[in-house]
Amino acid sequence: MDISAAGQAILLAALACAVWSALSSSLGAKTKDARLAGSGERALFATGFFIICATVLLVYAFYARDFSIKYVHGYSSRSTSPIFTLTALWSGMEGSLLFWTLLTALYAVTAVAVQRKRRPDLTPVATAVLAGILTFFAGVLVFAANPFTPLSPIPGDGRGLNPLLQSPFMAIHPAMLYLGLTGFAVPFAFAVSSLVTGRLEAGWFTSTRRWTVLAWSFLTAGIILGGAWAYMELGWGGYWAWDPVENASLLPWLTGTAFLHSVMIQERRQMLKIWNVALILATYCLAIFGTFLTRSGLLSSVHTFAESPVGKMFLPFLGVLLVSAFGLLGWRYEKLRSQRHLETMFSREAMFLFNNLLLVTIALTVLWGTLYPIIVEAVTGSKISVGPPFFNTVIAPMGLALLALTGIGPLVAWRRASWTHLKRQIFLPLVGGAATVVSLGLAGLRSAGALFGLGLTSFVAVATISEFARGARAHRGPGILGYPKGLITVISCNRRRYGGYIVHLGVVLICLGVSGTAFRQSWSGILNPGDAFEIGRYDVTYTRPRIFSTDEKAVRMAVMNITEDGRQVGQLTPQRNIHVVQNQAQSEIGLRSSLTDDLYLVLTQMDSRNQITLRAWVNPLVAWIWIGGAFMALGMIVILSGRPPEQRRPTARDKSQEPVPVPV
Repeated sequence: MDISAAGQAILLAALACAVWSALSSSLGAKTKDARLAGSGERALFATGFFIICATVLLVYAFYARDFSIKYVHGYSSRSTSPIFTLTALWSGMEGSLLFWTLLTALYAVTAVAVQRKRRPDLTPVATAVLAGILTFFAGVLVFAANPFTPLSPIPGDGRGLNPLLQSPFMAIHPAMLYLGLTGFAVPFAFAVSSLVTGRLEAGWFTSTRRWTVLAWSFLTAGIILGGAWAYMELGWGGYWAWDPVENASLLPWLTGTAFLHSVMIQERRQMLKIWNVALILATYCLAIFGTFLTRSGLLSSVHTFAESPVGKMFLPFLGVLLVSAFGLLGWRYEKLRSQRHLETMFSREAMFLFNNLLLVTIALTVLWGTLYPIIVEAVTGSKISVGPPFFNTVIAPMGLALLALTGIGPLVAWRRASWTHLKRQIFLPLVGGAATVVSLGLAGLRSAGALFGLGLTSFVAVATISEFARGARAHRGPGILGYPKGLITVISCNRRRYGGYIVHLGVVLICLGVSGTAFRQSWSGILNPGDAFEIGRYDVTYTRPRIFSTDEKAVRMAVMNITEDGRQVGQLTPQRNIHVVQNQAQSEIGLRSSLTDDLYLVLTQMDSRNQITLRAWVNPLVAWIWIGGAFMALGMIVILSGRPPEQRRPTARDKSQEPVPVPV
């Protein structure tokens, strides 16, 4: 079987079906012709089928070691392990675009299949939008980035996968990131559909809320796993460097987070309709913007692909999305205007509004910091960089303010809060924050910024835990197990609310881990066997080298003995590898991790006399970042495990909490 020819034929079929789906669905929506709309849906399903077939065929080519395909030759070799053979699918430009198209198609097909009976008024236009998106990506695959391009003459082996990508995190991180970014296409399509059809009631976001939460959850997991990959594989001692491509994934996360918070105001108080539509439109546009950045060649990053005309194709596509989506928003502006307004700035609605303003301000700041070097180079020809000092200085205060709102928001009542109620609610969190500041001050911490940040983290943690305690107390049963049963009951009865609180706890733990950066220690130097150095509470001794080879690489390893307060606590073995196929050097770190700190060793060189050049860091509290990520994942699972609001009968408690109409 000629895999190359078959793959190209399948992609052409996918493109044809996507074009017909977009046209048929559009005509069906305009003429109210159910047959045309149904034909568009079936064509969308066929598009998904062909994209799945193309992906399966490319994966088969990888495992069959079919080096007659240029992409297979470029990103695998006969010595590549099976798991990394699979990850090679999304390791290059063409394969990553096919993977992106596959995920978009799976989202589109599933969403249309689910929503066509629930929302037949919105589904035809949404189908046309999703098919239009798939038309663009299928067109890019066919005409500019075909993963089935043949190679002649056929080489005996491939070039292999970049050693930096041969990591377990790369088997998960890109998939999670892409699942998040592509998932926002569904709420985007239904938002556009509501604007086109004039169905501007709350139904469009109610129908797609779970899709938004699902996409946001995957994106969150992808960002955290990306930080773990950078920490474990890049050997620079950190996990977030404000790299332009890291920023590109953060931008839709920020606006998506803002949407998930502000949409609750629309649900409960029928406010911020224009704002919410704008946020979800901007979120998907920012996802496409990030894809443009990684493929345009405008940025230099370990995350980007080589410069290619493919990236420039995304710019007009992004322009079409922005102009059409926000043009529709302007057209429907008057009909979207809310009939209700904030009664006071001292209410939960106001807290959500401040939360949104901060998130969007952070997003705009990150966007400006990312684009500024590109703008300067285009205007003046000079190359500059905007790095961590700028972002840390500007973003940190806004991040702390956002963290404070995370703790205060749940304590403030809807519509109009009272000082008496707030003072009673906020007393315990304030005590917790103050106790943390005093305790750390007595322990010798003198940094005002660190004291404030850790005190604020403690304040938010106590405030969030207090919400669980109040709920458990209200539902507790008799006996010693009353509170645990009450906690389980209250979470299961309101999974969306308490799942959100679990996510907030995860954010608090991540902030705790990030705060450890202020106490980071580093060391670098040259060592001979038997030499030692001290860093933090550790004594590190270079005991001996180990040199050996495998089929894939030549390994130079340094065996380091680790003692703490005179007591041996183990050994670390950082190594420097030369990968044979790629002829590329790569370091593998030595890491000792605990809840208090990480000892992080990087071997950068070993000469013929076994003398090594070593870099070392002690990174306090980093483990809490990954623990916080696990808490966030748990909270997302709790939220998604509840039934959608449209499938749940309102309870007496729900009815009692419905907003009271406000005279206008």
